[in-house]
Amino acid sequence: MRVQIGFDLSANGVGNFFTLDDATKGVLDNTTYKLGGTVLVDVTNDVRKVSVRRGRSRTLEKFTAGNATITLDNMVATGSKYDPTNATSPYYGSIVPGKQIIIDHLDTQMYDGNVADWNFSYDVSGNAVAEPSAVDGLTYLAQQTLSLGTATSQLTGARVNAILNTAGWPAAQRSIATGQATLDADVIPEGTNALAYLQQVADISEPGALFVDRLGQIAFKDRAQLQSYSTGVAFGGTAGIPYQGCEIVYGIEEMANSVQVTYTAGTVVAGTAIAEDLTSQAAYGIIDKKYESLLSTSTQAQALANWQVGLYAQPRYRVDSIAVNLAGLSTEQSVQVLALDLGDVVQVTPPNSSAAQIVTVDGIEHEADPGQHMITFRMSETTAAFILNDAFFGTLDNNPLGF
Repeated sequence: MRVQIGFDLSANGVGNFFTLDDATKGVLDNTTYKLGGTVLVDVTNDVRKVSVRRGRSRTLEKFTAGNATITLDNMVATGSKYDPTNATSPYYGSIVPGKQIIIDHLDTQMYDGNVADWNFSYDVSGNAVAEPSAVDGLTYLAQQTLSLGTATSQLTGARVNAILNTAGWPAAQRSIATGQATLDADVIPEGTNALAYLQQVADISEPGALFVDRLGQIAFKDRAQLQSYSTGVAFGGTAGIPYQGCEIVYGIEEMANSVQVTYTAGTVVAGTAIAEDLTSQAAYGIIDKKYESLLSTSTQAQALANWQVGLYAQPRYRVDSIAVNLAGLSTEQSVQVLALDLGDVVQVTPPNSSAAQIVTVDGIEHEADPGQHMITFRMSETTAAFILNDAFFGTLDNNPLGF
């Protein structure tokens, strides 16, 4: 595994960098002392541990900002390189929040974020570590507010792009699906939080998935993408990638048998679509969910409510998570695993079962040190509608019709 942190190597005034007001290094147009600036520095040799958390724990929740914590050797014996008070450190003057962190393995990027905090630990034995803690771009969006304005009636992907433009997110750092749902020309109140509004568009009105991907891009996957088993990645069984642990759930925590979906008309709620499963309510009681969408018609809202009840009215025996140890995999298998991202659809065969499940990746956790690299995937049942002639989604009376 490789960890890179952005440092300005000229910040400490040491080395062959242009230095303002210096008689030698400050000469304009010289070719020896060039301009400095932040560059990615490979700090892998100092890494003791890496932890990465991205995604969400349940399919009915919103995605949260991905975070990473790097534990670095900061002992006096090895130079105290990450002590911000150590003027002899090559990184002196640049050990500050905001620095980019990129983590990759086998030339496959796993994380891209920026340092929010530097934490330091020392003990009497001389052991010392520095722990930069990073967050991804959802944190930036959570800090942005929108001005009063009226949106254009448009597909969800176009709305996501419009809000990202307003928030100042670079166009080159996006991966945005077209979207399936048409939104109302709603009025955006002054001071609306950018991330909260984007989640109302992407996670509720579509419903799809909005997150920062492993490359640091804002990604929006629409509901069609969340139903497509296009990765071809399979875990378990006789031919799949082996996993070390598997957790199965079978209960009511993901259920909903009474769903209300509101739709809008400019500044007001135009109406509410309601769908219920009375059989489920008789067996498990009323488990209700309410979604405040930006959908433009009652037809779309009713279709969404019907779809949600069709998916979640009954408990499902499903794979909740698997743990994969990269040490036990071939290079080809490791690259397949590392390339998986949030919203990807994979196949998992549970232990002691020959029946494979198609599930969507909701969360990815890395725990790595020089001795091992464990990856935990949090999963939910793929919300695919009925697909004619499909081996998994073409079963009559099993998959609800899509919308």
